[in-house]
Amino acid sequence: MLKKILCILTLLLFPMTVSWAEVVWEKQGNYYYLTKENRNNFSLEGAGPNVFARKYLTYDGVDFLVRGAKEWKDYGRLNLEGNNMFALPIRPGMKIDEVHFLAGGNYSNSYEHDKLMRLYGDKYFYATITIIFVYQDGVYKSFSLPVFWDWFHLGQGKWSKEGAKIDSLGDNPVRKDCSMFHITFANPRPTEPVKDILLSDSWLDDRPFSDIFAVTIKSSDTLESKPKVDR
Repeated sequence: MLKKILCILTLLLFPMTVSWAEVVWEKQGNYYYLTKENRNNFSLEGAGPNVFARKYLTYDGVDFLVRGAKEWKDYGRLNLEGNNMFALPIRPGMKIDEVHFLAGGNYSNSYEHDKLMRLYGDKYFYATITIIFVYQDGVYKSFSLPVFWDWFHLGQGKWSKEGAKIDSLGDNPVRKDCSMFHITFANPRPTEPVKDILLSDSWLDDRPFSDIFAVTIKSSDTLESKPKVDR
């Protein structure tokens, strides 16, 4: 009877063990890239066709893993719908220097569902992306930045304040009429162990404004990962 119970427990726990052991980061040097081998992280579909020419893109000296798994029809994005808060899958206690995102905005988006905001024009809106560094000692630091997705097609430009920075990169190479942005958050306490890194986006009627589709973190600390391999 005891042997039977142990066998059942093994069968029940084995899938969980496999899930825990899954490696979700690739690494080169001090940079880690969140993988797109399954939908566990980039679970929100419909960001654009999965047709980047390469697996990685490089902006401002930072690499990003952009292409989804072969069977994906889109390149995926973080699920921030309905005011969701996304937790980066880091090892608790890590020391993090910077967090980088690639995000896209679509010119066709508008406030057609909001009569008041529609007065500003069909193609005018902005998002507020917020990151929260939660430390092991109980302290937390929050940073936000505005993303003017569709402000008269201003093209390339930059905005920064207190460790938060956004660079407009022009058009998304695989999505028609879509801007692309490099977003950086510098950890104000890089020598302190981090418990969580949480991300949220502004929203209206549970619709997220941002298409965050690539995540890179910079850290000299160790995180279970595999070497960067460009296919």
